[in-house]
Amino acid sequence: MSSSQVTPPPTASNRKPRSKVKSGCKTCKVRKVKCDEGRPACRRCLSTGRVCDGYGIWGGGNARCPQRQGGLFESKAKDGRVPIYPVSISRPVQPSLALTLSPQQKIYFDWFKCRTASKLPGTFTSSFWNTLVFQAGSSEPAVLNAILALSSVHKGDAIGVGLQKSRQDALRNEQEQFTLQHYVKAISHLQPHFSTKDRASCRITLIACIVFVCMEFLRGHFKTAQLHLANGIEILGHLQGQSDPKSGVLTLKPCHDPTDDWIIEAFSRLHIQVELFRHLYQHPCVILQPAFDPQRTPTSHIRSLSDAWRQMEPILNNIFHLTQQARQHPVTTREHTSQQLIKAKLSEWLNMFEAFNKIQPCEGSGDLEKAYQVLRVNHTMATIMADTCLHTDESIYDAYTDRFLLLITQLTRLWVVSAETEDFSLNWDLIYMPRSIIDIGWIAPLYFTAVKCRVHRIRLQAIKLLPCSGHREGIWDSSIAACVARKVMEMEEGDFYQGLDLGDDFAVDNLPRPQDLALPLIPESRRLNEVELELSGAPMDRMLLFCKQQQHGVKRRVLISQYSVLLQLWVDT
Repeated sequence: MSSSQVTPPPTASNRKPRSKVKSGCKTCKVRKVKCDEGRPACRRCLSTGRVCDGYGIWGGGNARCPQRQGGLFESKAKDGRVPIYPVSISRPVQPSLALTLSPQQKIYFDWFKCRTASKLPGTFTSSFWNTLVFQAGSSEPAVLNAILALSSVHKGDAIGVGLQKSRQDALRNEQEQFTLQHYVKAISHLQPHFSTKDRASCRITLIACIVFVCMEFLRGHFKTAQLHLANGIEILGHLQGQSDPKSGVLTLKPCHDPTDDWIIEAFSRLHIQVELFRHLYQHPCVILQPAFDPQRTPTSHIRSLSDAWRQMEPILNNIFHLTQQARQHPVTTREHTSQQLIKAKLSEWLNMFEAFNKIQPCEGSGDLEKAYQVLRVNHTMATIMADTCLHTDESIYDAYTDRFLLLITQLTRLWVVSAETEDFSLNWDLIYMPRSIIDIGWIAPLYFTAVKCRVHRIRLQAIKLLPCSGHREGIWDSSIAACVARKVMEMEEGDFYQGLDLGDDFAVDNLPRPQDLALPLIPESRRLNEVELELSGAPMDRMLLFCKQQQHGVKRRVLISQYSVLLQLWVDT
């Protein structure tokens, strides 16, 4: 044995103390080494050839992310095919703040992690809900409390199922107290960020704002949700936008950090929903428009279903903007040129979508076919909106009966596919899953068809389809939309078809026959112009229905009816 002494390992008493790594990039934190916090990637990682994973919601890092036009985190398989959905990112298994949660809080956090975050995004993947909200919630109390408040509201629909009403009411009161408690805490934790106003604070505020919007939509506080959304878009504009108040366009600077991309994408989806809800009447309209980025090649194809929707969003925004311009000012050559460009973009989108469908067919998968149909129905609706956006008379829609027939055919197919894929008998967890999403679906196209198509058989089928799903899509509620659409049809048609056999007792999945389309159309004088629905109360307890009417040669906004949720009754004015 060697006589040389072996130095014993340091004990707890003689080991040199090491300070905890509290800041720095995620790579250095995992390695438990001091980070120099260089931007965009720390020098310590670069000097050792490591990938710097950045600073969470504060951005940075040298891990290359695919550009947005190619879809978020998409990659090609070995055979060169593009995956249908972007590759998902793992959520943090043990978020640091989650370790401090009480048993009750943990129940709601687990509900959010397992159900809310996967249910709310709806048809299309969202890195905001899959990744960013968990990153922010793991370190920011404002976001974590907002998550808990949203989760409690989302879980509320399933509370007390099968129990006596008194017990249900008690549980729901507890849930409401929990929601308000964490709502207030979230706002309180945001106060320092309101004062700081740096990039990181703005990001935290915007993330919490998106969660607040979704929560208020689920609570039925529609005006509050829209106020949160408007405030968030204003902050977004100050953070990295170039807004022109007169033009109503918020031009967004190119994003080279996925964090900002994810935030903008979440705001854009909510904004599109609200604009679709308000599209039928004149209103102040701000659209989100990406600025030209020379570093990104022009899009020539669709890479995924999520990418298909992202490419649809700017087209819809341009339709919204042009429609409002036509309502406010006389139409000029400039507006006609803009309309032709929009129609060309819609045609280009459809060609790319059909090409993608050939590469990635949806046969054999109900969920995939549902996603395809959601895209198709919204594209068909957009083509009608684009063709009619420069006209203010309601009779213009009569020229698009064939397009409405295509739309109701696509919507009926979507309902059939959805009914086939949602077999609750095979998955008991789905029985108590609240049926609310924060994404584009089929309610807006159905409502648009019911209100704007005056072919009785087509609009009635849209009205019958609306309550079939019994769910919400952000600001859109299928039951509310069905109630309002039926009221509009009844007010317009009145006794016009009295004495005629309308054949209204058809099955909801029976498509119109040629003879069903032969009824005369109601005249222009009977049609409601610029139908506007105001959801009043928090939670909503009244619906106010307005339209534009000619009074002394001027179009005025007139209240024509209101609906009491308590009495379930319309009262005309």
